[in-house]
Amino acid sequence: MRTVFLILAAALLLSGCVMATSFTGAQTRGRQSTRVANNFPGADLGTKINNADRDLGTSPGEILVNGGGTISTQVILSPGHTLRFSAGTYTLGTALLWEGAFLLKSRTSVVGSGWDTVIVEPAKTGWIVFQSFNDIRAQPTHDGTDSDIHISNLQIKGANPGVDGGVRQTVSLGNCHRCRVESLWLNGTGVIGVQAGGGPFGGNYAEDVTIRKNLFTRVASQAVAVVNGRDVKIDGNTFKESGRCCLQSMTAIDLEPNDPHDIIRNIEITNNTIDSTNSNFLHGNGILVQNGVRTSGFGPVLVKDNTVIGGGLIPNSSGFVAAGIYITAFTQDVKVINNTVSRVAHSGIRLENTTRNYVSGNKLISTGTGGILSFEITNTTDSQIFNNVILVNPNSPLGTEVIQEAGTSARNSYKGNSGSKGSLAPNIVSGRP
Repeated sequence: MRTVFLILAAALLLSGCVMATSFTGAQTRGRQSTRVANNFPGADLGTKINNADRDLGTSPGEILVNGGGTISTQVILSPGHTLRFSAGTYTLGTALLWEGAFLLKSRTSVVGSGWDTVIVEPAKTGWIVFQSFNDIRAQPTHDGTDSDIHISNLQIKGANPGVDGGVRQTVSLGNCHRCRVESLWLNGTGVIGVQAGGGPFGGNYAEDVTIRKNLFTRVASQAVAVVNGRDVKIDGNTFKESGRCCLQSMTAIDLEPNDPHDIIRNIEITNNTIDSTNSNFLHGNGILVQNGVRTSGFGPVLVKDNTVIGGGLIPNSSGFVAAGIYITAFTQDVKVINNTVSRVAHSGIRLENTTRNYVSGNKLISTGTGGILSFEITNTTDSQIFNNVILVNPNSPLGTEVIQEAGTSARNSYKGNSGSKGSLAPNIVSGRP
């Protein structure tokens, strides 16, 4: 009897603890605690989220946010915490020019319920939505590192009518390690979409980053950029209606070190679809791999199984993409394999000032207009160009079926390339003395 009484007493005590915890907006799921941000005090959702984060303390746990609302206060998410948004529209009023509306420390996640979770970028000042904490708060800025940050399953919608060029990013990972951005929809945002890599101070760089299965529509600047990174995978993303009309050029996927100490190592660009059929101006390139700062830490890079569509296969149209795949500016060790490029205004593939490339199994359809040929190899050395197919679709006759080597190009190999009339040999226009 005494044992039964003790068990009942313990049960009542435990029940009281749970009720008391729930009263303050907290729940317990196993060993992980949950806080409902809406139940915490604060004039806006940002303050409520920060109070919920503070209440979790150093314990791992989730912060739930429900029903939409305004976030005017910058959110700082602590290690071990997951910020989970339900469906709804969450409007940012943070007005921060150089910092993100959300600063994410290591071992944090932000998860929506799908693209019905809509986060609206600030309407007037600032564009950065998510930023790794040490990218901006560590000194020197943009050189710090964070790790294990995951962002997924939500939409970020543009609101600021201005664009900022290639300076800021909607999702700024900085030198993040083991970080993932998956199943986001960046919808009409005004700056670079997702960027991996910060400054190289202390030998820092982004590492083991995955950018996968995201949708980018009408993104004003580069949609995905890597400036300083190793082991970065850009896989299975879709890019549509790229650019904001006539305001600035953009490239869907851009590998571009900014400092001679940056690195571009083991980068994979695979299974992406770039479709600019419904863009309304010639916005730039599809995939651009460049090394204008001449970093020695470059390569290898893999560009495989991507589709670049510059426009419809119709008469009197050259499309809205300049070069489909452009490898340039002192790059090396790039593989371009099994890609399809159609109806771009300039070259389907262009190699320029680059070395030790392997380009094989690609298909170019109605590319090369305005004096720029479908496949150009300029000032390029020690590269292999094998088994590529270059065609002009009769429904879209603007284009050429030409492989041309020019400038100081040397020691390149050609084999198995073909056009509509069979085997296609390169046209050699030597600029060597």
